[in-house]
Amino acid sequence: MRIAVASGKGGTGKTTVAVNLAVFNSVNLFDLDVEEPNDHIFIKGEKKEKTAYRKVPVVTDDCNACGLCKDICQFNAIYVIDRAYPLPELCHSCGACIHLCPENALKETDYQTGKIVTVDSDIILTYGELTIGEASAVFLIEQVKELMGRDAIIDSPPGVACPMVESVNDSDFVILVAEPTPFSFHDLKIAAEVVSDLGRKFGVVINKYGLPYEGVEKYCRETGIEILGKIPFSREIARKYSRGELLHDMKSFFVDLYEGIV
Repeated sequence: MRIAVASGKGGTGKTTVAVNLAVFNSVNLFDLDVEEPNDHIFIKGEKKEKTAYRKVPVVTDDCNACGLCKDICQFNAIYVIDRAYPLPELCHSCGACIHLCPENALKETDYQTGKIVTVDSDIILTYGELTIGEASAVFLIEQVKELMGRDAIIDSPPGVACPMVESVNDSDFVILVAEPTPFSFHDLKIAAEVVSDLGRKFGVVINKYGLPYEGVEKYCRETGIEILGKIPFSREIARKYSRGELLHDMKSFFVDLYEGIV
């Protein structure tokens, strides 16, 4: 079963839930927050890296500067002066310019979009690291997902933009992590709408439970969203997180959380 852990905003405890859920249930972990992966802080082991590529256009001497490629590019990733000049950082690799060029003056070439890292530990952690300057994380996320088996815990990017949607889209269940604060409540509502529109089953884990705000619990009760569990507001949990330590004293919580979903 593929379980994605997501949140409407960063800093809610998404990584805490994903890492401990994976380790204590012996399920391989995929960190798809390729712009800022940090699950490797908690999972130690032998690392292996490979370069990830996507296809972008390159111009040949047959280009006559007609400008058709520039006109059809929705992402302004080509400009034309004396010939066409592709901008690979902005290119979304759709291939339209190559396919429609009347002179066949555009060809495909490999462009490094980042790297994929695997860490062999008690479980296997797989994550991507996006090349600085890349306009979209989706291509690298797709390539990391190709290595995913039937059972996986997915640490999704925060927010509700395209990277988050791509990360949770093939999951069987989504855990939305929220804090009992007005900001997290606002973003939880947006994330719940997105996940619901994608047709994914989901529930909520409340992190830092004990803070004096009841909006998240009230919202879940009123909308029928299941609260899967509550992680207490604790200085010791924060200390362990800052040291890259697992929450061994809460192992039973994460085992029960996983078994309650699968």
